[in-house]
Amino acid sequence: MRYVDTSGLSAPPAWIEKAHKVKEKIQACIADGTAFEFRSLWTEDEMRGPLVQLLGPKCWYCETLIQRTDVQIDHFRPKSEVSGEPGHPGYWWLAYEVTNYRVICKHCNSGGARYNDVPEGLAKSSRFPLLAGTRATKPGDDLTVEQPVLLDPVRSGDPDLLGFDAAGFARRRSGASYSQAEKERGLCRADETIRILALNATQITEQRRELMLEIGQLSRLRGTPVAADLIARKVGPQAQWSAAASAALAIHRAGASTPHRTGPPATAAALGQTDIHPRSNVDLVDLLIHLDADELATGIALTGRRAGREYHAELRKDGRISVVGRAWGTPQSAARAATGRDDVDGWDFWRLTVGGTDLSLAEFRAAHAVRGRTTSP
Repeated sequence: MRYVDTSGLSAPPAWIEKAHKVKEKIQACIADGTAFEFRSLWTEDEMRGPLVQLLGPKCWYCETLIQRTDVQIDHFRPKSEVSGEPGHPGYWWLAYEVTNYRVICKHCNSGGARYNDVPEGLAKSSRFPLLAGTRATKPGDDLTVEQPVLLDPVRSGDPDLLGFDAAGFARRRSGASYSQAEKERGLCRADETIRILALNATQITEQRRELMLEIGQLSRLRGTPVAADLIARKVGPQAQWSAAASAALAIHRAGASTPHRTGPPATAAALGQTDIHPRSNVDLVDLLIHLDADELATGIALTGRRAGREYHAELRKDGRISVVGRAWGTPQSAARAATGRDDVDGWDFWRLTVGGTDLSLAEFRAAHAVRGRTTSP
C-alpha cells in the first residue's frame, strides 16, 4: 500500500448533477421508509477513469495490477450496511462522494484469496470497523471523530504503517509506534488490515518475494544506467507492488542481505527490529523475558477454544504468533485469523502453560503488569 493523493480529483459536472439527483431520490425513500436501490454511477467511465489515472489499473490496497477484468470501485465507508453493526443504514449519503472512492481488486473487495491453498481473508466488502470514536449514522455527523481500523491509502501516514519483511510478507512497519487508541483496544491496525484483506495470500506473497529478490540483484549493479532505470520503474507509484520494491531497496541500501527466503517471515532480530512496547496491550514482545528462552527458541504452544472447536498456534521467539504457517504480531489478529471471526479477544482466547500452570495470555500479562504501565483493553 502506498499513499494516493486524491486532493486534485473532481468529478465532471454532468456526473455530479446525475449523482445529485440519485442521492435526492434515495434520501426521499429513506424519509418515507421505502426501499431504494443505488445506481452504480461510480463505475461509469466519467468517474472510474480519473480514479484509475491516479495510480494506473492497480488495487490501492494490495497494489496488484488489475488485468482482464473491470476495475472495481470500493466505498471506503460502506454505502448500504456496515458489517457487525446491526441496524446501521450504511453511509448512504457518501455513496456518490468522490472522496469515499478507492480503486480495489476483486480479492480485496469480495474475497477469494488463498494461503497455502486454504481460503482466507474476509475481504473489505461492507466491513468498516472503528478503533475509536463515535460512528456516523446520518448526514451531518462528524466523520473526523471516527478512527477506522483499516489503513486508508488516501490518508497521509496510514500507508507508512504497513511494511514488508525480507521474505515478502506484509507486516507492521518496523519502528512504527502504536497509537493511543491501538493501545487501549489492544489492536494493531496494520495486522488487522493484512488479515481482513488477505495481503499475505500465497500467490501475492511469492510474487512480492521474487520482486524483492530482483530489486536486490539490480541494486548490486550500482552505476549501471539500465539497472537504475529498471529500479526506478519498479518503485514508481504505478508499478505493481511498488511499496514492497521500495522496502527491498531500503533493505539493500541499509546493508541487509538480499531477500531470498522461501519460508515464514524473518525474525525481528534478523531484520534489526527493536520496536518494544513496555507493558503493551497490543503485542507480546515485552513479555517474552518472562518465558523460558529454550522453550521460546523451539516455539511455545498456544491453544484456543471457541464453539466446541480447538485451535492451535505457536508463540515464536520474536513475539509473533504463527497460525497455520502465518505469522501475526498480535494475539487479537492471530485469534481472528484462526477463527475467521472479527469479534474474538485474542488475549482471552489464547492459552499457554507456564511452570505447569495453564494461563490465558490476559492472565499471563496481568501477572507481570507494572502499576501505572498497563491499561486493560
